[in-house]
Amino acid sequence: MKKLSVLLVAAAVAVSASAGVNFKANHAVKSNKMVNTEMTKFKAKDLKAKASLRVITDQPAGELKTYDRAGQAVYISGNSIYAGEQTGSRMDIVYGEEGKVYMKNIIFGIGNYFGDSWVEGTIEGNEIHVPMGQSIYWSEDYQADVVLAMGTTAVEGTSITFTADDRATEAVYVIDGNTISLQGTSAQPTGSEYPAYEGYGLSCYWTDDNSFGGFNEWNTVLTEHIAVPAPELITEIPDGCQVYTYFRNSGYIANSFFGIMNGTTDGKLTIAFDAQNGEVYIQNPMWWHDSYNTWVKGTYTYGEDGVYITIPTGQYLSWNDEQEYGIQLVWGSTYVYQDGEDEEGNPAYYMGFAIDDRTTEINFMLGDDCIYLLGTEGDINAEFPEWGNATGMMTIYSDDQSMTAIEIANRDEYGYAEPIGYMVDLVPAVPANPTADDWYDCGNEGGFSRFYFTLPTTDVNGKMIDPEHISYSVYVDNGNGPELFTFDAATYSYDLTEDITEVPFSVYNSAMDFRNYFVYFYRTNAEGFTPLFTDNIGIQAHYTVDGVKNSSEIVWLYETHVAVDEVNAGKTVANVRYFNVAGQEMAQPKGMTIQVTTYTDGTKSAVKVVK
Repeated sequence: MKKLSVLLVAAAVAVSASAGVNFKANHAVKSNKMVNTEMTKFKAKDLKAKASLRVITDQPAGELKTYDRAGQAVYISGNSIYAGEQTGSRMDIVYGEEGKVYMKNIIFGIGNYFGDSWVEGTIEGNEIHVPMGQSIYWSEDYQADVVLAMGTTAVEGTSITFTADDRATEAVYVIDGNTISLQGTSAQPTGSEYPAYEGYGLSCYWTDDNSFGGFNEWNTVLTEHIAVPAPELITEIPDGCQVYTYFRNSGYIANSFFGIMNGTTDGKLTIAFDAQNGEVYIQNPMWWHDSYNTWVKGTYTYGEDGVYITIPTGQYLSWNDEQEYGIQLVWGSTYVYQDGEDEEGNPAYYMGFAIDDRTTEINFMLGDDCIYLLGTEGDINAEFPEWGNATGMMTIYSDDQSMTAIEIANRDEYGYAEPIGYMVDLVPAVPANPTADDWYDCGNEGGFSRFYFTLPTTDVNGKMIDPEHISYSVYVDNGNGPELFTFDAATYSYDLTEDITEVPFSVYNSAMDFRNYFVYFYRTNAEGFTPLFTDNIGIQAHYTVDGVKNSSEIVWLYETHVAVDEVNAGKTVANVRYFNVAGQEMAQPKGMTIQVTTYTDGTKSAVKVVK
């Protein structure tokens, strides 16, 4: 069959792992069961109702009402078929003249696959009657319609089959106040896991070969939608505000599709003071949502220790007009608990959360060159599961009040809360030296070699610098002195349009070639390739502000060139010294260490050891 093919399988939900245990979220992103594709034909009996060969795409005249959907469905998404609840979807209905009624995207999900279309029906008393056989899609390629039908999906082994009900000539909906219910459908959960793939309901099929159109729904209930007014987002601040920039330094815990994750923040936090009105604005207060570029508003006062900022909770960082929900800023807590075991017999851990409705404001304090988030608890650097027990600034989805992320202050070695940001004074400065951390050589294996490094966050005087103004260059030394490495556009085509020897911040944040802690190299030591380097590799950081560029020293991965082992065989060792990755000498090796051996003939070799 040329249109659809599926194989019934169980869907695996990816979750993050921590400390070797399965770590799940009890408020995870809503998902549905998935069926992968295979060349399996859907069968359908020939429905005798003739297709209209006319698809209504323009909204008919009449009174428009919107309804929220509920019920179960089988539906196409991408190249797979899913089964699940009809959540997050609405249907538009137009009530026309002379008892005419028009329903848009009558089956759950078809609008995303076939495009928007309307079908026509009539109101008879408290019932809506929609004739079957109406066209909801026309394919020029196949010269065929997709038409409405009542019918049954069934699971047979690993495939789904469809049988149209040629006795059913219409779908009937019953109107009861502000709800409308589809009649005569039923789910048959036997033979497939819940949510069921088997059921008798409103479906569709192709007219050229009577194959299943890929959509079936049952137990549908439509409830008249009450629109949620959009909140006012702050996207611009008043003229004349005094703006300060801070480099972020907080901890976060976030709830994503893949489970729960934690880590430290980076990037910038922007504070703007409106002295004329006594107000203050914070842009992207939550690092997890720093792409929205919206502001929250509060007030400020002067205290003995600095400036205190108060931000009322409940403010919105974003809003989805179509789905009518947004991201709200609140105060709350997270906690981790164990509940049973996973499939491998390991303890199963879950994360819960609680919104603190009594806390109506979030408090910050500005020191001389830093900003604190007051009142947070927890330590994201603690051992699992303790890092998941935290209190701090939280964001939630406004529709179901589920958590998206929480942000807390990092803790120093004594457990005291550290600043969540350090002031960045955007002036020309000499960046501190980066560190050359590691080299992974794929050797004779397939794949890519990688150079690991750490870029500076301060200048040579210890003051924070803006990471968006940092760039870096890579050098290699094969025994002939340092050579500046060129990243050519032909090899690094995902990111580059021209050859470069200096990688800017905007490029190394890419998901493919460049990152802020390593860079791929596409030349390997495999047979037929020229080795990337034989002795040493280094990195240099640049910081450019107002057209003035200052550079760090070149920091090499090895203190001296690495000689070939065979060359040193049989030599007499004079002394051995140890250096850390920053080039500082140590009495004994600890962690990742560069061991430099000096021989009696004056030659040296360097190897990397881990203790």
